[in-house]
Amino acid sequence: MFEKWMVPMATEIGHKLDRREAILKAAREILATKGLEATKISDIVARAGVAQGTFYLYFPSKSSLVIALTEQMSIQVMARVQEAVARSESFASAITSGITAAFEVMGLYGDVLDVIHSRFAIEELRALCDEMYQPYYSFISDLIRQGLQSGDILAHDVNPDIAARLIVGLTEHAANECYVFHTQTPSEAFLSEVARFVRAALEVSR
Repeated sequence: MFEKWMVPMATEIGHKLDRREAILKAAREILATKGLEATKISDIVARAGVAQGTFYLYFPSKSSLVIALTEQMSIQVMARVQEAVARSESFASAITSGITAAFEVMGLYGDVLDVIHSRFAIEELRALCDEMYQPYYSFISDLIRQGLQSGDILAHDVNPDIAARLIVGLTEHAANECYVFHTQTPSEAFLSEVARFVRAALEVSR
């Protein structure tokens, strides 16, 4: 009875998603070269080939682009970290693999990582973006709790929730050093040191 409405509705939803992705892709390209402050919405819509009114249907402001990019990256980070941890054969390798996976995804967003991290400087974005990161924080804190229960973590006084935020923050800082500030130190060295530091701080037994 309702079949005739289903295909047009699905097609319309697909078009809307395509337009949103096209706008976000164009925005990312311009943000990567100009930064958030210098980027103009008129430049974005010209690159995306849409009307300015269409932009506002999907993004109420330039700041909402930061939210969209943060959400996009955090979803990919979460998926890759879960996958990496699931494949690990020991708790120590789970810590290393999880940090590596997050670092690599952040590297894929290296062109706009400074824009994504501008959320810390925009008060109204902090709570929203922190909420997006909550599944990532929760996954890491749950992993730490499992390590405490299994005896793989010997630092029994560790606070899993605080430690999870510190691990995420440390990984982001290392990614910033490599992909935003373009330090002369190889990214592999930063990644190795972050993983070693976290394992030592948690007193991972194996």
